[in-house]
Amino acid sequence: MRKSFLVSFLVILFGFISMGCGNEKITESVKEGQVPVASNSIDTSEISLSSSDSSEPLTPDKIAVPTLFIHGYKGSEGTFSGMVSRFEALSFGKKVLTVTVQPDGSVSETGEWQEQTNNPLILVVFADSKNNEWNQADWIKAVLSYLNNMHQIDEVNLVGHSMGAVSSLRYLITYGSEGSLPTVNRFVAIGAPFNDFVTGNEEQTLDELNQNGPLVMSERYRDFAAGIQNYPKETTMLNIVGDIQDESEGDGIVPIKSGLAISHLMQTNGVEYRYEVITGLKAYHSQLHENTQVDALVADFLWDTP
Repeated sequence: MRKSFLVSFLVILFGFISMGCGNEKITESVKEGQVPVASNSIDTSEISLSSSDSSEPLTPDKIAVPTLFIHGYKGSEGTFSGMVSRFEALSFGKKVLTVTVQPDGSVSETGEWQEQTNNPLILVVFADSKNNEWNQADWIKAVLSYLNNMHQIDEVNLVGHSMGAVSSLRYLITYGSEGSLPTVNRFVAIGAPFNDFVTGNEEQTLDELNQNGPLVMSERYRDFAAGIQNYPKETTMLNIVGDIQDESEGDGIVPIKSGLAISHLMQTNGVEYRYEVITGLKAYHSQLHENTQVDALVADFLWDTP
């Protein structure tokens, strides 16, 4: 009797153990299925999955679009190093490359391109950082062609500060629709003098500027106006300008109305576009790329961060 009871008990116990293991496997597969694997946004579930399941190779759907950071006039690799480091600390992305382009258009890289990196960050450095926007637009083209040929990158985001943003817009208007080059998904301009440093627009309101464009147009702005129809419609744009709220009416270097002059061209040409004005002492031109408010705007625009 005791032997029969013991056998029955062991059979029942084994059945419960088997059911428990089966339910555990089912639950695990449901959790993995709920994680969005084809998204540019960063959330804790995605980070947790990639770190805890590192033995499983990443699929192409999990690879985010690289973001290129382009410094301004007399800038360097250090211009965006702080912002990139802060993004890394928040697990929004990881720096993988520094790409340097020479005046003759030759390109070299340091670092290591890793196809499995989530939101790879790339610093772009112009060896001649004081050249004009036309040549810099050609150098941006050279960088994108290099990344496409060397690493098969076919989509990027661009973030430019000051002259770097002007040159990025020049690139987009001149080359942005060429099918042989990587598509630019999103473009962020920070402290960019799109209408150069002309005077005569001081009395114009921002509403009038947005609706009609600037009263006084620089040669740069006229060139942009003439070619804006070539800007790729799929490239959304965020324009960040600074206002230190003093008599400069801008970030201390770039007038706010020069930065926002591009709004009229974008809106009238059907580009998905928005702008943000940063105020306070850290809205100074050289501090915009060190401002955590700017960090948050850039991260949200590029990666839909929470």
